[in-house]
Amino acid sequence: MSAADSSSIATRFKVGIFTLLGLLLIGGMTVFVNDKPHWWRPCQLVHISVDDGTGLKAKSPIRSLGIEIGFLKTVDLSETRVDLGICITAPVEVLPTTRAYLRGEGFLGDKFVELKPVKYTGVRALPESTLPLPGETPKPSPSATSSGTAMSAPVLRAIQWFDAVLVSSAEAAKPAAPGAPPSREIPVGEGSQDMQKVVNRVDDLVKEMTNLTTNLKDAINPEEMRSTMKQLNRTLENASRTLSPEGGLNQTAQRTLAKLEDAVEQMRDQLTRMNKGEGSVGMLLNDPSYADEIRDMIRNANRLLSKVGGIRFVVDLGGEEINAYNGGRGYFRLQIYPKPDRYYLVGITLDPRGKISQTTTQTTQGNQTTTTYTSQTDQTGLQLTAMLGKILYSRIDLSLGAFNGDGTGSVALRLGPKMREQMFEVRNDLYTRGSGFGIDDRVTATLRPFFGSPNPWSAIYVRAGIEGFRPVGGTGGPLPYTYGAGISFDDDDIKILFALR
Repeated sequence: MSAADSSSIATRFKVGIFTLLGLLLIGGMTVFVNDKPHWWRPCQLVHISVDDGTGLKAKSPIRSLGIEIGFLKTVDLSETRVDLGICITAPVEVLPTTRAYLRGEGFLGDKFVELKPVKYTGVRALPESTLPLPGETPKPSPSATSSGTAMSAPVLRAIQWFDAVLVSSAEAAKPAAPGAPPSREIPVGEGSQDMQKVVNRVDDLVKEMTNLTTNLKDAINPEEMRSTMKQLNRTLENASRTLSPEGGLNQTAQRTLAKLEDAVEQMRDQLTRMNKGEGSVGMLLNDPSYADEIRDMIRNANRLLSKVGGIRFVVDLGGEEINAYNGGRGYFRLQIYPKPDRYYLVGITLDPRGKISQTTTQTTQGNQTTTTYTSQTDQTGLQLTAMLGKILYSRIDLSLGAFNGDGTGSVALRLGPKMREQMFEVRNDLYTRGSGFGIDDRVTATLRPFFGSPNPWSAIYVRAGIEGFRPVGGTGGPLPYTYGAGISFDDDDIKILFALR
């Protein structure tokens, strides 16, 4: 090993030693500057047995005359009482006359335990002559008089602090006497020992009441009281005159009573006529035939409402685009379900294919008759829908009638999950637009993505398909594809309209 390596190792060792000593010194100073925390101080364990420990918890402070002398170490339940383990860490001694009191900081503050009286066993910070009372002349300290030189207060405090630290550390290091009990129990103090405080508070309350009475006496003005009494007397005199038999209020009350008696007499006459069966109300109340008619009317109304209540009305409103006709179809349809498996479909449609009307013309020349068919398309005409439908097994929908103005037979398959079969539906329509047009086929698929869900989107659906498999405009023309959307929902308001018809 070279000399340079040996020198480097020695330097690192010295730096490590000094660093370790510095950390130990900082730790020791931190403990003593913080007045030695609970875990450092020696613990003198005592026990207290109380009836109620509400508000107390571990680490709650233990005080004597407002100074913290320890902490609450344990809180245990012993049958019908609470056993409190108190750890006294301050240099104080528990006396035979020491009593424990449960206190609270303020009106709603935390609870703590107070011990008094206790004996202080530590070293005092300053001599008694160093801190004089107000108005007294400071007395010289023994150290100053004996040495003949004055010692500064900071130096004296530092010496006394180091003395207290050494003494307390020595006392903490002393081992416990053999056979000495580890703890003792302090009885709970009686409330009579705080009676002086209660008396002082009562004296303060009496003083405040005296001041309040004095202020009230000063605030009352005899002249204002006399004026108020005069006004009260005048008010009572006016009230007496008003309520007297000759007063206006009494006369008004008499007129009102007379009118009330007249009204009661007229009512008695009307009731007498009604009892005799006179008048329309009397006939209604006394003739049993009116009661029978009213009963029949109520029965018919209940029967009608019960029938209408079982009917389901579904409103279908939407539109779709047909590319081959360069236009869109709008429709309004109403499905009436007198029973869950049978329905009537009615509606109106505005169709870009138009409304076709056909005219037949016959021409006779000699013995030969010629028949001519003429078709005319009305682009603005409304087309009607009227169909009768039947649902089988909740999956197959069969219907027959007029759909968008065309004679139509339809088969629909409901392919949705159970209880939500209408979520996805495929429909095939065989229809004809009239004589000379033949039969065409329409296929559409409808998706209700939110069907059966308890939200406003459950009524929305989208639809796409092909209007027919014949090209529009003849051979080579485009096929009429369709796509669109709409809303379909149950309408209970229509039930009321039918019921009141």
